[in-house]
Order: sequence, then C-alpha cells, then structure tokens
Amino acid sequence: MATFNYTALDKTDSYVKGKIDARNNKKALSQLEKEGFLVINIKREKTSAWQNLTLLSTVKRLDKIFFTRHLYTMLESGISLDQAIKISAEQTTNHKFKSILFDVYEKVRKGQSLNSALSTHQKYFSSFFINLVKVGEKSGTLDDTLLHLLEQQEQDYELITKTRGAMIYPAVIISAAVAIVILMMTFVIPNITGILLEYQVELPLTTKILIFFSNFLLKFGLVVAFVAIILAYLLYRWTRKSPGKKYWDLFKLNIPLLKNIVVEFNLARFSRSMSSLLKSGVAIDEALQLSASVSGNIYYQNSIRSGINIVRKGVPLTQVLSGYPKLYPPISTRMLEVGEKTGKFDHMFTRLAIFYEKSVLNTVSNLSSVIEPLLLLAIGVGVGFIAVSVLSPIWKFAQTI
Repeated sequence: MATFNYTALDKTDSYVKGKIDARNNKKALSQLEKEGFLVINIKREKTSAWQNLTLLSTVKRLDKIFFTRHLYTMLESGISLDQAIKISAEQTTNHKFKSILFDVYEKVRKGQSLNSALSTHQKYFSSFFINLVKVGEKSGTLDDTLLHLLEQQEQDYELITKTRGAMIYPAVIISAAVAIVILMMTFVIPNITGILLEYQVELPLTTKILIFFSNFLLKFGLVVAFVAIILAYLLYRWTRKSPGKKYWDLFKLNIPLLKNIVVEFNLARFSRSMSSLLKSGVAIDEALQLSASVSGNIYYQNSIRSGINIVRKGVPLTQVLSGYPKLYPPISTRMLEVGEKTGKFDHMFTRLAIFYEKSVLNTVSNLSSVIEPLLLLAIGVGVGFIAVSVLSPIWKFAQTI
C-alpha cells in the first residue's frame, strides 16, 4: 500500500486536500471518484528509507499523550473534530502513528464516530481509551472527557517513567560489573595464566577457581550466552501468557521487597482510571469493567471483574474490595468507604491515586538507595577476589625469582 496526496472538489464544489492509501495511482483515483470527488491533482507521497523503517516502529505512550492534548486543545478552541484530527496527524513525528491518525481522519470525515474510527486500531488504542471517547461523544462532552483522559495518561506515564528511572542506576552498575568481569576472564586472566603455568608456579585454590571459569568462558562462552538469551526470551513469552502470567504475578505479590511496589503501583493505576471514568459520567459497573484492563496484574484484574456483578446487585464496592485484603490495604477501602457515604466517590479515587502515586515513587526510591550500597559491596568483594587470585601467584613467582 502506498500513500497518495490529492487535491479535489467535493460534492459541494469545495476545494479539499487529503491523503489516501491505495495500491497504485489508478486505484486511488477510482476510490476518490466513487466517493464523489472531482480529482484535480493526485501524487504519490515519497518516503525515504528512514520513513519506511519508522513505519515498522511502535506507537509510544508519549505519542498518544500528545495526540490527546492536541485534540483537547483544538476542540476546546472550537475547531471541528475532523480538522482537529487532521492537524494532530500533521503535528506528529511518528510516521506509523501519522498514518493511523490520517486513517482515523478519513473515517471521521466520512461520517463515522471517533470511537468507531479508533476501534479499527485497537492494537494502538486501548479499550479504556476508546470507551472513554465513546462516553464523551454520547454525552456531548468530548472535550471534558479528553481532559480527564489526558490527566490519566500523563499521571500513568509519569508513574511508569519515574519507576523505571529509579532502577536505571542499579542496572547500569550491574551491567558494568558483568562486562568488566567478562573482559577480565577472557583477555587478562588467560595471559597471566600462561606465564604462571610456563614457570610451574604453585597456584592457590582461588586462582585455580578463577582459571577454571576463565577457560570455561573461552570454550563455551558463546554457547552459554546464546542459551541464556533463548531462555530469557522463552521466560518472557511464558510470563506474558496464561498460565505463566498467573504464576509470575503471584510470584511478584509474594516477594517481600517487591510486593509493596506491585500493590501500590496497581492501586495507583486503578484509582486514577476510576477517577477519570467516574468524572466523565460512566456508571460504576462499566467503570470497573474498563479499569480492570488498566491493571497489569492478573489478580487485580480478576478481583475487579469478579466484583462487577456483585456491585450491580447493590453491594457497596468497598465491601467487595475488602474481601481481598492482600490486594487492597485497609487504608484504601476506608477512604473509598468515606467516598461512598459522602457521594464523592470520584474525588476519593483521585485522592487515593495521588496518595499511591507518591507512595510507590518513595518506595522505589528507598529501594534503590538500599540496593546501591549492596551492589557496591558485592562488586568490591568480586574485585577483591579477582585481585587476590591474580596477585598471590605473581607475588610468589617474584619471590622465587
């Protein structure tokens, strides 16, 4: 499929510009004529090798945040929906996302609703995003709904990026340490070993252990690396699908240091999504159905979905959540209970989201500060072991000479 830029007159003799995807120029012209356009000019859009490569890239979370912000700003300014989408498409620098937005623009221009056009790209727009847009279109408050959606996306993005950012330093230290050890084992140790063995120097146990691992890496290092990559990939695939995901999520909920982060992270995302949905006028049962997909942990998804039918029967949500004390701490159910009694459920979810977003960032920051000295200690022990193993026989060799 290629993209063609065209200028034409529509049924009302208005001058329009646009883009259309087709196999060739003839197909594009035929399709436009069927839609009632009198084509003045049509030209295939040139794409560079870099653009073709970026078309294979993914749509990032930040791309969707910019799209939501641009769309909200333009709708609030009185620009029509189709033109707002078109301008947003022209603004984005992600060529993959640009082609998606132009497709959405064409569908909306032909009379489809925005949520219907977005639903043809469910790989890039979540059901949460699409359904919230649908609610805004039905209620006639799409701009307000986009504002709530923007707040939810921005907070979600900030939470994820700060959590990942806190773990970058420990990851860099570990990677550097592993790289140094591998270089020592494959380049430095073999040269020293050759000299010591040539002069038949008596080697201590630590040096023998070091030489054994060095020889093992030289002979089987590539095989070990290949097997490790394959096993890591298989483990990743297994944890993404049931039942592997179920066991992996259970494992994360039972690790002492990791458990608090997982609980706080999922509660922050759940609370933020519920807040956005309830502020947009979504019924609580529908809000729960949509919020279940936002959580990344299968146990949170199951706990939320299992409570939908119970809530529909009139049972308070806090009573349902209190049945899962390991997933929903008392402070969360108590705060929501106050929100239920005062009729400020959406406001209480907002406060709960802010509380857990700050809490998870503090927890991750504290965990990072605890891990760092432990990593430095471990690296120091490793470097000390290598130094003693290398210098001891050299010192004995020097004494012999």
